[in-house]
Amino acid sequence: MWHEYVPGIDPDEAFRSLGQHEAEPDAVVHDGEMLSAPDLNEASAQPPMRAEPGDGRGGASPGRRSPEFRPDRLTELEQTLDYYASFNPSIAPFKRVTSLNTIVLAADGVTPVLTVSDQSRTQVPISPPDVAPPDDRPRDRFWGQVDLDLSAGRTVPLPSVSPESRILSLRSQPSVEARIVRDGADNYFVRVDGPPRMGAVRLAFLTDAPKSYFGMPIPALPVGTQHALVPPVPPSVKRRGLLFARELGLSRKSDLRTALHRLVAHFRAFEASAEPPEGDDIFLALARGKKGICRHRAYAFVVAAQALGIPARFVQNEAHSWVEVRVADLGFLRIDLGGAANGMRAHETASRTRYRPDRPDELPRPEAYERSYSQAAPAAFADSGATGRATQADVGRWLPPAATGDPAPGAGAHPAPALLGASRPVADPRTPLRVFVEQRRAQVVRGETMMLSGRVALDDGTGAPAMRVEVSLASKTRTERMLLGVVVTDGRGRFRTRLTLPPDLAVGDYELVVLTPGDARHLPAIAD
Repeated sequence: MWHEYVPGIDPDEAFRSLGQHEAEPDAVVHDGEMLSAPDLNEASAQPPMRAEPGDGRGGASPGRRSPEFRPDRLTELEQTLDYYASFNPSIAPFKRVTSLNTIVLAADGVTPVLTVSDQSRTQVPISPPDVAPPDDRPRDRFWGQVDLDLSAGRTVPLPSVSPESRILSLRSQPSVEARIVRDGADNYFVRVDGPPRMGAVRLAFLTDAPKSYFGMPIPALPVGTQHALVPPVPPSVKRRGLLFARELGLSRKSDLRTALHRLVAHFRAFEASAEPPEGDDIFLALARGKKGICRHRAYAFVVAAQALGIPARFVQNEAHSWVEVRVADLGFLRIDLGGAANGMRAHETASRTRYRPDRPDELPRPEAYERSYSQAAPAAFADSGATGRATQADVGRWLPPAATGDPAPGAGAHPAPALLGASRPVADPRTPLRVFVEQRRAQVVRGETMMLSGRVALDDGTGAPAMRVEVSLASKTRTERMLLGVVVTDGRGRFRTRLTLPPDLAVGDYELVVLTPGDARHLPAIAD
């Protein structure tokens, strides 16, 4: 899997041009880098996803999904946890494997246990890559690649990026008839039609997620306005949850912004401890004791939040647990409560671009939360080649950017390309380029699709990879241009795209303008 830096390209326009009207694009762009589609023949170290469930106790088993979570009192990390990256750009350590959205009582009639409210599964359509999103929230796209062990069944868990992710393409090796389904807590599954014992299958897919899932402004609406979205909470659990909430100064009359700020400030201040909190009631012991790692924080947060009427979920993978909160009409928000980095070892993250949310984390970050990341074990960053104590750059790969300002990596590192047509200074060291159009149609009807291919090369004929190519229509009677799309050259400097003329385009003669604006090392150029 490879990625190239592409200056000045918008992810949506790159995706639109790279894969327009195709079953799957060749690449997508994130944070200025072009990310190629997964290679199904590429070796992978991640354990396969399995049909057998986890035991629902402590940490999750790699490749398995637990149908429930039962709290424990082991409030310190006992061993190094291995995290396996499945997505590019990487969302480590937040790959969704298990999501639990409802509270039931254990057999003792006292202990709150987390599970899934609705076990029935509905099919997730494979949407064409260029289909319009279901709402006006901007989305980011991710490549996914996982191995499936179908020896024990034909339905296995599928990791996801968010609870509102779409599936935009799907490939497998060997080729199988696969369907995607999900349950009431937005756990995704793969169903494969075939013999009962099929063995191993590798899956590659394109998915997306609303950008707001990774960060959004939290409105000050009453928490009670969302109580209908919370599955019924056992009365005894609700009483204990509200009792603890009152200790934080919260009630069902509080507003959501205040409630989340106080809950997050409390649970992010937890400390791992070899001495478990005392008390017969394990929920109140954990919530009040402020001892525990990620799963204890997420568990107690969800119980308290649901008692207040906040739709919250417990989310987990093989190395980390966190929470998701439904925010009125804005969708789900991912909230990290910490307790992840210390003792975590990441695999297959170094070759992936790190996902950086557009919006910083506006929730409280107590000293204990910051310290838990700054003291991360070097093993957590083994994949990036870190040695000794983890550096702040390493820590930044895991810690969400703070609202006080954390500029995206590389910001300002790439000069803006020169304007096309500007005179070239004598001292300009940049290399000239040439743009060649190899395939085009002279006559195209409005609303019709046309194929365009070509090449960007140096003067000596060497192909120029990762160059932005803009395709526009220019009217012979007017001066402005209409941008049809943007494409990026491959490793040999070639580009190929499908373009659709707007159905409401005025009738007339137009010229097709194909150009590259160049970059910090190359001059702009336009096709003859």
